Amino acid sequence: MATYSNPQYSAANYQTNRPRYRETLVDTILAYHKRDNPGAETNVAVDVATGTGIFARQLPAHFAKVMATDISGTMLESARASSASQAIEYVESAAEDLSFLGDSSVDVMTVATGAHWFDTERFAAEARRVLRPTGTLAIFGYTGFGHFVDYPQCDKIIKEFGLGDDRLGRFWDRGREVLVNGYREYHAIFTRDAWTHVTRNIYPNTIEGESAADVPAVVGSGPVVMDFQVTWRVLQDFLLTWSTLTLYHKEHPERENAALAVVREMMAAAGSADMDEQLNVQWEEILLMCRPPQSRN
Repeated sequence: MATYSNPQYSAANYQTNRPRYRETLVDTILAYHKRDNPGAETNVAVDVATGTGIFARQLPAHFAKVMATDISGTMLESARASSASQAIEYVESAAEDLSFLGDSSVDVMTVATGAHWFDTERFAAEARRVLRPTGTLAIFGYTGFGHFVDYPQCDKIIKEFGLGDDRLGRFWDRGREVLVNGYREYHAIFTRDAWTHVTRNIYPNTIEGESAADVPAVVGSGPVVMDFQVTWRVLQDFLLTWSTLTLYHKEHPERENAALAVVREMMAAAGSADMDEQLNVQWEEILLMCRPPQSRN
């Protein structure tokens, strides 16, 4: 999204307050990569739309070479500063144009909460070009919404904040819909184009439209993507990283920061006055993995 390239957007705030990914997520991806896949190698990994490199930093322990791309030079500056001790090559590049990579040169490609901003068709074609025949593409992410186990009345409040036309909803571009719908659009593309071993895992089963979806998903018994323990204060800091807040307040500069307002609304609904209360949230997440078509025609 263009907002991330805006000099006014805080990459430092993003780096500090965005959720982290489970340390076991790389193991989950590698288990898929090697399962029934003779010749699967771990020489080259590429993390696309790396942002500040939050997930990329988990890869060097598992791969001989790690590269990470982003369209925002500002984000990459933060990524490099946070990865100074790691051998990660950062490249400023759009996801749909990975021309610095050769054909069939990548073993594993990952996209951490970024694939929804891409031109889906062009990215799928480029991933197909650069992945080895034994390669794996792993697209995963979180919607930013979830189930508040102890305060279920907050589920609707946070979704209305993010998606309501009178709140942030109309300020998102189409990519937000791709994410909120659980990357089902990507699943359809990969199935149509004969990618193999296509699997889509979700947790919990609260993702928008999932109950009526014609794209199959495996509903997990627990999270495999996110590791995000929050208080009201941490939740507020996370919401302040949402890119669309910049656009919302550009149109409504006179209004109180919408992230602060919604957290106060949720706390009132929960009857809570402690900003540091630990919350039990089941965050919506998606993990989509597949292998490229065996025919490159």
